[in-house]
Amino acid sequence: MTIDSILAEWSYRLPSGYPTKSKDYELLYHVILEMTDLTPLVAQNIVNKAQGLNEAEGDSDQIDFTQLGVSQDLIDQIQDRYDNLSHAEQTDFNNNYRKHTIQSFIAGGYKPFIKFFNILPIGNSGASMGRGEIQILLAVNDSQSGGTATHDIVMADGEWEVKEIGKTAKLTTKGVLGKEPDSKTFRPGKAGMPQQGDLLSKMRDFYSDIVSPYTEMPDAFESLKHVVEPTSHERLQQFLTILDKVFVPLMSKVQEGREISYESGWQQIYNAFKLMHKVFWETEFDSNIQDTRLTIETGDSQSSYWITEADYNKIKQGAADLDQISIHIGEPVENGNSNAVIWFNRIKRSSFIANPDIILAEFNEIKNKFFTEILGLIAYDTNRPGIPIATTANDWSITGLSGAQWVFGLRSAYPNYEFIQLQS
Repeated sequence: MTIDSILAEWSYRLPSGYPTKSKDYELLYHVILEMTDLTPLVAQNIVNKAQGLNEAEGDSDQIDFTQLGVSQDLIDQIQDRYDNLSHAEQTDFNNNYRKHTIQSFIAGGYKPFIKFFNILPIGNSGASMGRGEIQILLAVNDSQSGGTATHDIVMADGEWEVKEIGKTAKLTTKGVLGKEPDSKTFRPGKAGMPQQGDLLSKMRDFYSDIVSPYTEMPDAFESLKHVVEPTSHERLQQFLTILDKVFVPLMSKVQEGREISYESGWQQIYNAFKLMHKVFWETEFDSNIQDTRLTIETGDSQSSYWITEADYNKIKQGAADLDQISIHIGEPVENGNSNAVIWFNRIKRSSFIANPDIILAEFNEIKNKFFTEILGLIAYDTNRPGIPIATTANDWSITGLSGAQWVFGLRSAYPNYEFIQLQS
């Protein structure tokens, strides 16, 4: 095959018999591939020379992918994918290669590099890089891969994290492709591990102080009613029902600290604390707990009885007064109901019951520790591969615990979950 026959075929296909616009050279590229065994890269070089391009203006073999600072296997994958682009795609690639800011990349600069989205390291090193990172490195000027020591993308003014969110199709039990509900979440690795003093450890304290002793009571209502005014027995039963229905079933999950979902975990816990607050602090229940006692000594014997705080004040104020006072004497103080008072006092000290929104503040603290280290997070939805979304801390909430890590979820994907939406 001679160059003359190639040019003849090209001229024959051109409307005017000769090139009049840059798109005509794309046709030459396809003629060369059809009539020769040349590689796409060599064919592109011939077209560039025929078009009069010098090396500085875009000769494709002058692109130096080593400046990306990635491994050779990634460079080889990039080069191979580049070689298989069409002439127009290569021109678009060349014109945009490492020319963008993060902002212009998000705004549309990602498009020439969308076919490079799913390039990943080969072998065990793949865990150090996620989909979309190569796409960013190809597009954004002065960007560098962060590797495992820092966040995913390193810029002169700070770092960016890159995460893929959403679930992809998977085989069902019948062997056909099914679609799992989108989760729009990610786990931030080491940064998402529960720490001493964060929400999980405080929740475990709540279980140790209140829930676990409650489960050890042979008959909780009978054990506790003696230190509560009869008028609050119904409130007591409401309080115990909340413990039974919400907190007791989650005991093992809280103790293990591995899997607590947003739907059947944290949203229920948040709702339950709000109900407990209403029962305990917005009624007379807390004042009807008899946590003061009257002790009577006669000779060698001593007996103690529960009385209300109001009756205690009557005695205190009426001391040395000749006028009579009337007080209600409750059950005798015994080991069992003495422990019940201790249990109720722990409830009074519980910050979660006093103010359930503390849970939201705890979640925000966990989330903000992650986001204070980065400029933002670039997310890729599995339903729209290669199309980046720039996000900040306010776009995310803590949705739960999974795999012993806190899970971050895109707030807009969970409109029906109050505890997610109220995080800011």
